[in-house]
Amino acid sequence: MGPIRVETSAPHMGTLVRIVFYARTPAAGDAAAQAAFARIAAIDARLSDYRDDSEVAALSRAPADVPVPVSEDLFAVLAASDALARRTGGAFDITAGRLTHLWRRARRLNAWPEADRVVAARTAGGYAKIALDRRRRTVTLAEAGIEIDAGGIAKGYAAEEALRVLRAQGVGAALVAIGGDIAAGDPPPGQPAWTVAIPALGGGDPFRIALVRAAVSTSGDAEQWMTVDGVRRSHVIDLRTGWPVTGRSAVSVVAAHGIDADAVSTALDVLDDDAGARLLAAFRGPGSPRGRGLEAQALWQRVDGAGASSSHHSLHWPAIERPISAITFRGTP
Repeated sequence: MGPIRVETSAPHMGTLVRIVFYARTPAAGDAAAQAAFARIAAIDARLSDYRDDSEVAALSRAPADVPVPVSEDLFAVLAASDALARRTGGAFDITAGRLTHLWRRARRLNAWPEADRVVAARTAGGYAKIALDRRRRTVTLAEAGIEIDAGGIAKGYAAEEALRVLRAQGVGAALVAIGGDIAAGDPPPGQPAWTVAIPALGGGDPFRIALVRAAVSTSGDAEQWMTVDGVRRSHVIDLRTGWPVTGRSAVSVVAAHGIDADAVSTALDVLDDDAGARLLAAFRGPGSPRGRGLEAQALWQRVDGAGASSSHHSLHWPAIERPISAITFRGTP
């Protein structure tokens, strides 16, 4: 008897988590699924800014200039976020929680916030205002009241961690999808890769890619936006200006790790093409085989004011007939 395909889902992290994998027996499948969902739930309990009892919420209430011990999960996300914030000049910055919370409320009310409130919220955060001590695993805030929003990185991290738990349970062939964040392990039995469909922003046939031991994340405004006085604004905020981006866009990033794919796709959605290309190039490392291209690949989709859609991708975007495998992308030093 061959491996048993298990497909299951459960609500976590504000969305529906879907897990597909192959197990030796039904009992082994049930145990593996429960362990994976438990790991995702634990990460959400630490990283959610929607919960007053989360570790992120507690850190946001911490006094200034006091080192705060944090969990391995929170420190891993903060370290990866800090590295990317510095590489993007703040285009990605999880210390901007006060700003993202202001715009979250604006979308509920469907009304622009006052400009002075946007400025105040933007200047309340800033990656330079948080210090990490890797040896002691502590975080120190330079000012009180800095709010953390890990929404642009947490799902990718959780998807990858769920894969790690499944491997520990003896399950290698697995795929975890948390909203637009997907992490793939070993391929299904008898197949070269997992096939992943990325919806086309302007409609039509989806983009189809093949993944093996890699992750893909999509950021954009395909599902969340607001229109006030005829102006459409994305839920994606350019943290450098404090205002959401205009127009319709979606950016998908493939990387070896879910935490990196999630964060880099968030950053690329607010960077222009030149800055985005430089960001991808910055992740070239010694682990990349010569001539194989970048360790992170991106697909950009846009829809202009007339409704015309366009797309382009980086050089080694993984087409369905050429699966990406065993790449060595690292988002932190």
